[in-house]
Amino acid sequence: MFHHEVEESGEKPDDASEAATVPPSSPSIAASPYWGQSTAPAKPEGFSPAVGFCFAINYILGTGFLTVPWAFSQGGLVLSTVVIIAVGFFSDMAKNYLLETMARAEAMLDNRMHWIKRQPGDEEKMRLIYSPVIMRTESSDLLQSTPKPHNYDSTGNLSAHGGKLAPAYSLPGTPGASLPGTPLPSQPGTPSKQQHGRHLIHRPPPKYLVKHRKFEVNSLCRVFLGKPGLRLYTAFICLYIYCTLWAYTSVFASAIANAVPILGDDNYDTNYLIFALIFAAMVVPMSCMELDEQVVVQVIMTGARFLMLALMVGTSSLCADDVHNHSKKTFEEAPMFHLAGIHKMLPIMVFAHIYHHSIPGLANPVNNKKSLSGMFRATTTFSTIAYAFIGIVLASTFGKHIEQSSNLNWNNFTGGTAVLNKEGEIVSVAWWAKAISIYVLCFPALDVVSAFPLNAITLGNNMMGSYYGKRIHEVEHNRWIRIRFRLLAGIPPIIFGILERQLGTITDYAGTTGFMIGFSFPALLYLRSRMKAKKKHFNATTFYSSYASSSVAAWALFYFGAVMVVYVVCCLVTRMGDEDDDERRRGRSLMFVGPDWLLQ
Repeated sequence: MFHHEVEESGEKPDDASEAATVPPSSPSIAASPYWGQSTAPAKPEGFSPAVGFCFAINYILGTGFLTVPWAFSQGGLVLSTVVIIAVGFFSDMAKNYLLETMARAEAMLDNRMHWIKRQPGDEEKMRLIYSPVIMRTESSDLLQSTPKPHNYDSTGNLSAHGGKLAPAYSLPGTPGASLPGTPLPSQPGTPSKQQHGRHLIHRPPPKYLVKHRKFEVNSLCRVFLGKPGLRLYTAFICLYIYCTLWAYTSVFASAIANAVPILGDDNYDTNYLIFALIFAAMVVPMSCMELDEQVVVQVIMTGARFLMLALMVGTSSLCADDVHNHSKKTFEEAPMFHLAGIHKMLPIMVFAHIYHHSIPGLANPVNNKKSLSGMFRATTTFSTIAYAFIGIVLASTFGKHIEQSSNLNWNNFTGGTAVLNKEGEIVSVAWWAKAISIYVLCFPALDVVSAFPLNAITLGNNMMGSYYGKRIHEVEHNRWIRIRFRLLAGIPPIIFGILERQLGTITDYAGTTGFMIGFSFPALLYLRSRMKAKKKHFNATTFYSSYASSSVAAWALFYFGAVMVVYVVCCLVTRMGDEDDDERRRGRSLMFVGPDWLLQ
């Protein structure tokens, strides 16, 4: 299955690689836009960075954020804030590492996934370009053709008049070329003009960009980590996303079957099956669609998430009063620092930032590839601020007695509008209070409708990349092939969700692979791709290089992900003997989506 490998530089290059290294026949013609017709750049296809931001928010801001306030109450408000900011910083580093690796793959591989040959010094030669021709008349010193100032763009290309000047690949003396600083021969039809010499100009080193080709993470693993890395990552991503989609199915069917028992409370199993099939009818077709075909749905769901946050924060004080009146528990403030609860808080904070496996799929449809780093950084920044804000507000409002899945606090929400009878029972509640309560409680079911297809697309693309190997770019535009792998990604977890509702221990351990997927693999890919670029005489710098572009930072992030896996597995093993574990599992609400260890 994984037999396709990237061919090393020792093999004969194909036409694409030769074309990338053979210089143009006439640098004098290619070097200046004055020698050819300038064309306006075509309007880029795809959606805007703002739409890409909405897609990324729908990936990262899932129902996992509902456990963040509980985590704040366990670790302390100040300590948890520091941790969530630090993890957001690590998440931004991992994002940059993936973008840099994708950009290097774009520059170093041709369309047949062969290495482009480079020799020592080729990079320096490609930085040389000829200056534009300046025309001067014999009778006047007035320039007949005054070139516009040269502008270097962010990728190291010299531009003028809307065009780009080609590199001086060939030495002086090739057909149509001239020695720098010497006059060019007069052109036919211009006997009264003299052409002044053209000079070689050094442009900045190239900064590689992500372009139209899509390199899924497992394809990057095959290129830079080899078969072992490919197989390990593919196993991790399949286990992680399959269990996630399985949980989504169970959450939707359970939540709606409880909220809307269309066949009555006595027929829960039948209700569950009906809603699981309805869920499949919605999400499987969406999983077969491309991201640009889901723009309206995903943007609406982003708005639904923002509304959820606003309702929870805006009505939290009213809800806290209802909780106090209903439970009769004494209010206990959440601590500022609680080191004893860090083992409960830390995994939730880290898990809430994992979305990196989706970055290649999200980056591909965005029309402005230079904005990718800013788009994903905005996603991480917004999510971190949202997590910190909702964590501080809800943990402060509800105190230590906040529910593990914070939306469950709205189960008895009345907003102060409850009408009681003589026995003290609620007989009437305002319609808007009921609407808020239902929306907040059922939000996880609404959320997974948009999250399921996004994850299924990511899994399907990775499985397709694993199967086709270096031929992936030959078949990735075949829609029927894509659909087959999307169905393979989306249908089995729905079947699992129908047959088995209690996910059990497997999802606990499967969730730990997310730390390797989100942090360790991006760092390792960055290190290996940078090493490969230097070895093959490519520039190690990319357009997405940042404060994190160092080997020390990358190794630190790699070990952070690995340590988190070991830490959480140890927590899972040690808690298995807890006497109240079975009771806690039975009482756990399926409104929460995520590995069970997040509620420890």
